[in-house]
Amino acid sequence: MSMVQIQILGLIACRVFSFMSVAPILSERNFPNPCKLILGGGLILSAFSLAAAFEKEVALAVFILMAVKETIFGLAMGYLCRLVFFGVMITGQFIDFQDGFIMAQAYDPTMQASTSQFGKMYYWLAIMVFFASGLYRQMIRGLMTSFDIVSLGYPTLTDESIGGIVKLFAKTFEMAFNMGAPIIISILVIDIVLGILSRSIPQLNVLMLSLNVKTTVSFIICVLVLPNMVDFLASNFSEMIQNMADFIKSIA
Repeated sequence: MSMVQIQILGLIACRVFSFMSVAPILSERNFPNPCKLILGGGLILSAFSLAAAFEKEVALAVFILMAVKETIFGLAMGYLCRLVFFGVMITGQFIDFQDGFIMAQAYDPTMQASTSQFGKMYYWLAIMVFFASGLYRQMIRGLMTSFDIVSLGYPTLTDESIGGIVKLFAKTFEMAFNMGAPIIISILVIDIVLGILSRSIPQLNVLMLSLNVKTTVSFIICVLVLPNMVDFLASNFSEMIQNMADFIKSIA
């Protein structure tokens, strides 16, 4: 194997493993490390024939710079794929803040952070939809397509790509609010009703009553909107894959 081929494999590995380090599912702590290595190795060998490579050996300093650019590009693609899951967790934070579950947050070793109760439930629902709809295959296909579109060592951020990333962040918060709106609005109505009752019946212990009522109503609304929630997540995952493809094209 020549030095040029070794450099090409090294650049491919930088893009693949940096993508896997932040991509949904693949970056999970519970995902076995041997499986990550096997999957990453298979993707690297598969991408070797697709990559638009250079023909001559480059200097060490140039190679290091190209490796850094490939790593940043892979991290950006993986992070864009993870935005929907971040939106799901934000939805859980919104809901738990309203219904009082914010006090029951605990450290989740899977997420390596303190997560909300509704956030964890929506997160596992999102994973189920992600696999059931087969979008994980499109995510991997998008990564492989990037080698055919963006030349190794030459990904360059443009004004279009930066503007697109900013819009995706705004869209993530919009998705989070839309996803949690039914429960959040219902709890706000309950707060208004209980506030009126507390003024009308001062002897009523509104604090203790509100915890039970909010918890019950939030679970009922969650069950009622569950079918629509699945369709909503599936459509957002499809947009996520399209956003990743648009980002790759803007880099080329």
